[in-house]
Amino acid sequence: MNGLKQLISYFGLIGVSIAVWIFLWSEGVLDGFEQETMRWRYLARGEQQSTAPIVFVDLDADTVSSIGDRPWDRQNFGLLLNALLGPGKAKVVGVDIILSKFGKGSLLDVDRARKGDQSFGEVIEHYGDRIVLASAYNGTYSNVADELSNLLFIRDGFDDPTVIPFPEAPTFPIITEEYGRIGLANVDEMLSGGAVPYLVPAFIEIEGARFSLHLMDGAMMQKMDFMNEPQVVAEGDQFKLVDKDGWETYALPKYSKQRILTFGLEVFLAAHGLGPDAVTREEDALIISDGSQEFRRIPLVLSQSLEVNWFEGWQENALAEHYSMKEVLGRARALSVAREQNDASMTQEMEHWFKRFQEKVIFVGPVDPQLKDIAPTPFDRSPVPKVGLHANLYRTIQDEAYIQRLSSAGVVVLTIALTLLVACMTLWSGRGYSLTRVGSLLVLTLYIVVVFYSFAMLNWVLPLIAPVSAAFTTALFVVLLKLGSEEWQRRRMTTLFGAYVSPELVDEMVESGRDPELGGTEAEVSALFSDVEGFSAFSEQLPPNELVPLMNEYLSAMTDALQAEGGTLDKYIGDAIVMMFGMPLPIKDHAARACAAALRMQEQHEILRQEWAQSGQWPDVVSQMRTRIGINTGVAVIGNMGSRVRFNYTMMGDSVNLAARCESGAKSYGVYTMVSGSTLRSALQTLPELFYRKLDRIVVKGRTEAVEIFELWDRTVDRASAVRCRNLYEAGLQLYFNGEWAAALERFNAAEADEPSKAFAPTTPSTVLAQRCREFLESGGPEDWDGAYRMQTK
Repeated sequence: MNGLKQLISYFGLIGVSIAVWIFLWSEGVLDGFEQETMRWRYLARGEQQSTAPIVFVDLDADTVSSIGDRPWDRQNFGLLLNALLGPGKAKVVGVDIILSKFGKGSLLDVDRARKGDQSFGEVIEHYGDRIVLASAYNGTYSNVADELSNLLFIRDGFDDPTVIPFPEAPTFPIITEEYGRIGLANVDEMLSGGAVPYLVPAFIEIEGARFSLHLMDGAMMQKMDFMNEPQVVAEGDQFKLVDKDGWETYALPKYSKQRILTFGLEVFLAAHGLGPDAVTREEDALIISDGSQEFRRIPLVLSQSLEVNWFEGWQENALAEHYSMKEVLGRARALSVAREQNDASMTQEMEHWFKRFQEKVIFVGPVDPQLKDIAPTPFDRSPVPKVGLHANLYRTIQDEAYIQRLSSAGVVVLTIALTLLVACMTLWSGRGYSLTRVGSLLVLTLYIVVVFYSFAMLNWVLPLIAPVSAAFTTALFVVLLKLGSEEWQRRRMTTLFGAYVSPELVDEMVESGRDPELGGTEAEVSALFSDVEGFSAFSEQLPPNELVPLMNEYLSAMTDALQAEGGTLDKYIGDAIVMMFGMPLPIKDHAARACAAALRMQEQHEILRQEWAQSGQWPDVVSQMRTRIGINTGVAVIGNMGSRVRFNYTMMGDSVNLAARCESGAKSYGVYTMVSGSTLRSALQTLPELFYRKLDRIVVKGRTEAVEIFELWDRTVDRASAVRCRNLYEAGLQLYFNGEWAAALERFNAAEADEPSKAFAPTTPSTVLAQRCREFLESGGPEDWDGAYRMQTK
């Protein structure tokens, strides 16, 4: 139940973390951070080549010095475009400058301005669809009274074309209802989410009288000095420009429809000989058709915007693609003069120079920072000319390198999936949990790599901030909660078992995530009993103030050896130690650990004997002290046992009693580590290198079932002599089991010479079995002999 509650807590935390990050993403709080990661993606991908033949003609500071400040004489632009499209034979020229109607002022040469507009309009009319002029919404008042020229989006509820104002744009006579195409130069600032313009409004649809009024406004400005108080009047379904004398000079239909496409898209259409009518709109895409065939399918964002794929930043050092408008305009003037003067040589030279623009797509735009048409790009931190935005949109459409993004549902699903995967890997406490925690970091790293790879190779933008932040913070919270839980559990386990088990085992119990069984449970364990041989003898020779430190040193060393193998201290009984292996934390190889612990104890005791002997502090009986150990493996009852107010974590049962009999039985055989057959067979599965011999088959007092017993040898014995002893002893033992007492006696007598403990033990197994053979020879042996010796004492 505790585990279930903890799991619910973890997943509750995971759910809250996911919900918070999805909420932050949905509310746009993360947009700025996500757009900054777009810059990282572009920088990681690098600039790319495009098949679009784009050339920039820059209205730079030198050009401004040459042609003067605004309002610029439109005749200059007419001369420029005439040269680029005539002798230059450019595909299309896009002018990213808002050449709207001129204003009024004492310094304005109105007559020159009118002539400039007229001249520019004639160039537009002549080249028709090969020129695209810029328009923009700027928040100023439009030609309709009290109406701000603001950019209104469908997503904001402005889906009625009749309420959409007309943007600031060139007017009559630069464009008319019959010629002149304009493109929208605005940026979708909200969706771009920062200073870098990533998205543009793909189109604006306008219905009603606004376009006609826009042209009428320009016509009135153009003709006002030639008419007697001109005004626009509505007659039937038309607007007419008439003066006080009734002279009518211009008429337009009241109602019209316009779809103004984004500037880069309009330039693309012009370059391919297509008009705005070639574009149809679906909910999620603009379809460009070339005749009856689909030519391009451009994905839309929120039904109206386009995302620009930035192929490159603003490369002012790319001289082959950038020309100063001053230079181009100067050569255009030189060409015009040469033609007027019939200078064939100069005409040929200038026409040859303009051939570099043949079949090129030319963007004319302001690059002087003083003109303030600048913004940063993914490749340029400092603001650079925004005309590059429209050129990159052209490249995007030309190469069909559209930016693709997941739907909102896709982002949510991805965020949940990544967070759950990383959190579950972090939460895993089973086998290999360290690898899974490292793996969770690798999963996050791999996802980030996939994000950058998918953008660089596939133009797919996978969300980065929300999924990674949700996964990372959730994993962090899980780790912190888990660490807190583990620390609480560790303290709890230490309180319960710190006196019984090693700190390492406490850690294992905490890592297992399972509560120990305290109330009483049946489990297979290996019980170990140890006792000090001759303790009574030397305890009488030592005063208490010396005996206690000695026994503390001994018990500490023995307990450390036992706990090093994962043993749990049951109790101390004077000089005796009772340990269990396999609980409270289940251990599969508990028998092997118990045997290894016994051997470790014997070897550690040998070190203590040497230290005590060298110290000269103790009588000889101390340096001769030996430890007897008995081990048995079987099912026992384990739990907290005792009174209501005082209890102990202990074990009991027949298998535990047999372990105690093995320890006391070791004294009868003169051995120091005796284990039962069940213990040895289980231990050999893990420790096949155990060095042992079979001792006997006995029936302990109070039991009817025979038990095989074995002696374990540690590394302090002479292995060669021990092997000789074992071979002779076990050969004699087999004869003994068969009732061949005389032959067995011969083998036991021969084995006696190589008994490892004969120098210090009161007796040896060979001596014990030899004496038993003699008794059986004298008495004829038990009548129902089955090879098992019945012990008469405990």
